[in-house]
Amino acid sequence: MFPINFDLFGYQVRGYEGHWVLGILVMGFFYQRYKSLQAGYSNEWFVNAYSVAILMGFVFARLFHYLFWDTTAFLNNPLVLFQPSGGFAILGGTIGTGFGGWLYCQLTGKNFLHWCDSLMTPIALGLCLSRFSCFLNGDAYGNPTNSIFGVVFSENSVDWMERWNGLHALYATSENPLAVISNLFLGQVNLIDIPVPKSMESLRAEGFVNLAQLSSFYPPVATGDYKSVLAAKGLYPFPVIAPPVHPAQLYEVFLMAICYILIVKLESVEFAKRKLFFVFWMYYGFNRFIIEFFRGDRNIAFADLTYAQVISLGVLASGAIGFFYFTWKWKKYGLPEVKLP
Repeated sequence: MFPINFDLFGYQVRGYEGHWVLGILVMGFFYQRYKSLQAGYSNEWFVNAYSVAILMGFVFARLFHYLFWDTTAFLNNPLVLFQPSGGFAILGGTIGTGFGGWLYCQLTGKNFLHWCDSLMTPIALGLCLSRFSCFLNGDAYGNPTNSIFGVVFSENSVDWMERWNGLHALYATSENPLAVISNLFLGQVNLIDIPVPKSMESLRAEGFVNLAQLSSFYPPVATGDYKSVLAAKGLYPFPVIAPPVHPAQLYEVFLMAICYILIVKLESVEFAKRKLFFVFWMYYGFNRFIIEFFRGDRNIAFADLTYAQVISLGVLASGAIGFFYFTWKWKKYGLPEVKLP
């Protein structure tokens, strides 16, 4: 992984400090502009519409983060919304962008669904690339796993290490830290699958590659003054452990790449005209609902479903209702004419 993108004379530029987001927005602007001009919209109208949509996207992304992901921080201090630090939720940002585009179309008398036929491919591609940047940064990773897909991110990733640093106090000075760690990840990953961290380089040099091998330093295998040996080996206090996890970001990259290909194919299908907006939301709702099962930052709403999954089900259902409603309506009354300048 690549959390530190540049390191110039001690000044570090990290993978989630905005330049990835800026790059994707710039790419999206030119891609969407090209598609919008092809569809018959003026450059001035598109620039204004894009600006409103992106602005609303940032507002919704901030709101969703604190309302559904970091609710405690918001309840303790609602003004946290306006602080420079803090997160943005991609799901909220995507919904907000759609709302902003719809709002501007209403204000200017343009057919929103017609415009959306030119927008869904750039949006799908942007979401695909944004999750790849999360993977490089070690953000939005999955649950611990012993599957062949398990990955361990760089210890230089702040987002990655925050969770494991938080668990450190549970086993750092324990008489049997390996037992505590094993219980923490019970049913997810075994000690033999957890690598010895880079902070224990001397042990790695001696051939210790996983935590299960460290059991030789503890009773009943170790006897006598084993505690002095632990201190000498750097095992007391026990260092921070990071288990392999599902690369949930790459799972979503794969699913959104399929979404992009699907919509590209549907752009030339007569039946899909002015319905790509609904196709996208049905797919995106399904995508996020599935991905949440693998995410490591699950914020449960009820019945083991996260807030993101509940919202995603609503998004999927809304997309399906819109798709079937307008299919019925236009079959009965015909496709309305679109007037462009």
